[in-house]
Amino acid sequence: MREVLEALTATRGVLVAALLSEDGFVVEEARKEGAPEPGLLSARAVTVLGTAKALGQTLGQQALEEVMVEYPEGALLLAPLPGYHLLLFLEGVRSLGRARLALKRALPQLWEALA
Repeated sequence: MREVLEALTATRGVLVAALLSEDGFVVEEARKEGAPEPGLLSARAVTVLGTAKALGQTLGQQALEEVMVEYPEGALLLAPLPGYHLLLFLEGVRSLGRARLALKRALPQLWEALA
C-alpha cells in the first residue's frame, strides 16, 4: 500500500496521499515535505464523502466515484474504496487532471492491496 501512495505523491502537484478508515483515521500515508498532515484532514474529509454520498442518493445516483473540493491554497480529491477512503491533497486545481489519471491507474493496485 505504501508504495502505491508514494507513487501517487510522485505525481506532479500531489502533496498528500492517504488511506483512511471509514471512520476517518489515517491507516497509511505518503506526503511531500511541508504538506499538510493527513490526520488534520481525515475526519472532516470522511464527513465530506458521507455528505456527497447522501446527496447522490437523494439524486437517485447509485455510487460515488470521487469528490473534489477546491480551495485557494489547494484542492482535495476524495475517493471511496471498499471499507476505506483515499484522500489526495493537491497544490491546486491545475493538478486535478494529472491526479485523477494517476488515481485511475493506481485503483487496481489499491483494490488488490485491500483484498
